[in-house]
Amino acid sequence: MKARKILGFGAVFGAVFAAGIVFLKPAKSPQILLSNATAAPLETDPNQLAVFVKIDNAGQPETLLSASSPEAQTATLSERYGPLAVPADSTASLAADGVFLQLNDLSGSLDDGRTVPISLTFAHAGTLTTRARIIAPQTKGDASNYGLFGIGDICQVGDGEPAPNISLEATKIEAGWKVLVTSEDFEFTPNLVDGPHVPGTGHGHIYLNGLKLGRLYSAETTVGHLPPGQHEIRVTLSTNDHRAYVVGDAPVTSSIRIHSD
Repeated sequence: MKARKILGFGAVFGAVFAAGIVFLKPAKSPQILLSNATAAPLETDPNQLAVFVKIDNAGQPETLLSASSPEAQTATLSERYGPLAVPADSTASLAADGVFLQLNDLSGSLDDGRTVPISLTFAHAGTLTTRARIIAPQTKGDASNYGLFGIGDICQVGDGEPAPNISLEATKIEAGWKVLVTSEDFEFTPNLVDGPHVPGTGHGHIYLNGLKLGRLYSAETTVGHLPPGQHEIRVTLSTNDHRAYVVGDAPVTSSIRIHSD
């Protein structure tokens, strides 16, 4: 995957996912709620804007079909995925460390505080429109090529330290899919989150076809019912202080493909 650097990644990431922050009035349908829409310029091209949006799905499995903005020539997903599945009864995010919305050739300035209209079209909920507030960075973030999507801080495992390794299992259940993470030299430590780094401990991040579903604080989780077709579930490991574990020259990650009827 091609790395895309986002200016001020650390500050933007914190602002996007800070608990309880809603920058603008959410857009909602009976099933889908869009909120916490923020944006940041891409370092590789200041005329491109990365947009992050929280997606709450209170109903059936959904599919994000397309996106647009009247103030951009094109609006595309940052990675080469087709329509993005959103599990039933779930919360997902177009996020800086996963697939996000990329607006190209915007009209006007990208000043801090400006809001940009965006529309997301779903298979069942239809088209929802909200506005993303630009968070103009003060400094360039530390974006590396080691992260799952080429962005974010890393923790290089040192000599003599536990070298985490994981594998995934996915089982169809009544509520959707049960995902089990089997780990070596790693312990999930929710009580240490936001604290200092302790080698071999931390939490995970889970993605569906690149769409971020959230953090993992235990070895088992449930993904809701999915639209029919093939899907990829991926998990990466992070430290307590939110850096991606890297062993050798590769992030600690595992994926599994499932088929939903």
